[in-house]
Amino acid sequence: MLLTIDKSLCEIRQKTIVSKDQRSSRKHCARNLQQKYNVRHYKLDGKLISQKTCCDFLLINDTVKRAYFIELKGRHIEDAISQLESGYNLFRSELKGYEIHLRIVPSKARTHSLRDPEFRKFKAKWGESSKV
Repeated sequence: MLLTIDKSLCEIRQKTIVSKDQRSSRKHCARNLQQKYNVRHYKLDGKLISQKTCCDFLLINDTVKRAYFIELKGRHIEDAISQLESGYNLFRSELKGYEIHLRIVPSKARTHSLRDPEFRKFKAKWGESSKV
């Protein structure tokens, strides 16, 4: 079991949880302003997972049983799909009973990539949980 509380990057009821790579300006911010949710935050790619391709971060809300896989992406948005799905496949057994959401945080609006058939298949498979 890799998703233990001691490996979390945030406090259990932290107000703001930011997923950000050191060498990039892209970031994903989650708010827990009233601090009523128990949350966990993990750096996956290069930290918990180093031998496989994986998405960048995982944010878990244990109170409402939701998990957010997050990929901060520069130029190749299409690569984010396989990274997110890889992260999900690696941790799905630890997240049984959780609602799964996938997030791509692009550095620029690349609308032509969003019209790509691969991205459309991804949206069809994951529905509204696959927000960009």
